[in-house]
Amino acid sequence: MTNMMVGALVVLGAAAGGCPRAEQVPPAPPEKAPVAAPAATPAPTPAATPAPTPKAAPAKPSREAEEACVDQWLAARGLDRYGGPAGTMYAGGTPLFDERTGARKDRLEHVYKLHPAARDTCARAALKR
Repeated sequence: MTNMMVGALVVLGAAAGGCPRAEQVPPAPPEKAPVAAPAATPAPTPAATPAPTPKAAPAKPSREAEEACVDQWLAARGLDRYGGPAGTMYAGGTPLFDERTGARKDRLEHVYKLHPAARDTCARAALKR
């Protein structure tokens, strides 16, 4: 017998269940036509991509200019440096320190909390300088 005939007999025997060692191989799926890959676009080079322009941070008034403005604003209204009526006595000497908790407050934040108009006036005035 020729090799071809032997191969055909083995295949026929496996299909009929005659050969216990032969494994049935599922038929291969039909071949699909190859799809053409899209043309690759070159990645931009760092030199070709413009760097993002940093945005300027909003101008922040200097602390000294803002404090000077607040002091003038308080004096014009007859208030002490903490925004209270002139001559007010504070426990511990200042309203900025809480003796129970040990917490401290910023003077400008304290004044701005009591008098929001001072923030409006002095924040804008300090920005102009």
